[in-house]
Amino acid sequence: MGKHHLKQLGKMIEYILLHRPDEFGLFLNDDGSLPIKELLWALNEETGWKHVRSGHLKELSYSGLQLPFVLEESLIRPKYASRQVRSMGVPPRLLFFAAKRKTYPVIIKHGLKPGGRPHVPLTTTEEMALRIGKRRDLNPILLTVHAILAHQSGHEFLNCGELLYLVKTLPPTFISGPPLRETPQPRKISRPPSAAKEPEIPQMVGSFLLDPARDPDLMRRQQRKQKKDRERQISQERWRKRRRRT
Repeated sequence: MGKHHLKQLGKMIEYILLHRPDEFGLFLNDDGSLPIKELLWALNEETGWKHVRSGHLKELSYSGLQLPFVLEESLIRPKYASRQVRSMGVPPRLLFFAAKRKTYPVIIKHGLKPGGRPHVPLTTTEEMALRIGKRRDLNPILLTVHAILAHQSGHEFLNCGELLYLVKTLPPTFISGPPLRETPQPRKISRPPSAAKEPEIPQMVGSFLLDPARDPDLMRRQQRKQKKDRERQISQERWRKRRRRT
C-alpha cells in the first residue's frame, strides 16, 4: 500500500476511534481499546476499504507516520481520549439487537450477556443492529429490547454516541423476537417383522448346487441301500454258522 493510501487509512481509523465509533457499530472498552478484528469488520463494510487486512495495519504502524493510535497484538488503542461521550441515561422506549441464529434460543431463555467484551451493544435503529449482527451471521435474527421498561426495573444503560447503548446483562423478560421453531422429531416407521432369512450360500460363476430333496431318483437310492443292508445281514449269518461248525 502506498504512503498516500496509508495516510488516508490512518485518518479513517482516527475518525472511527476518536470521533464516532457508534457510526460504525463499534464501542471502545473501558480502557479505550478496541479489538482489531472488529475494526477490520467495520472497515471492510466501507467503500474503498474492503481490501484492508491486519497486515495493512502493521504496515501503517511501521510507516513512520504520526498516528494517534497504537497496535497491541489483538487490540488497537488510541493515544488520546475519545471525544465520544459515554454517560448513564434514560434509553429510548425500544432498542434493537441482531442475534446469531444458533445463539438465539439461548438468548430467549437466559437473556443477553456479553461475550468477550464488557458490554452488550444495543442500537437505536434496526439497520445498525442488522449491520452489526451480519458480521457474525449472514442471516441474523432481529430482537426488540423494551429498554424503557428495563430501565424502570433498575437496569442501567450506558449511552455511547447517537446510535448505541450498552448494557452489562439483560434478562429475557425485556426481549422479544420471532417464535422459536421446534426441531421436528424423526418419525418412527413401524415395519412388519421380517421372516427369518435362510443363510445365503455363495455361488461361483458357472457352478450350481445340488439339493438332495429334489433328486428325482431318491426312491431308487433308498432301495439300493436297503438291499445292501440285507446282503450284509445274510453274510453275517453265514459267517456265524461256519464258526459254530468249527
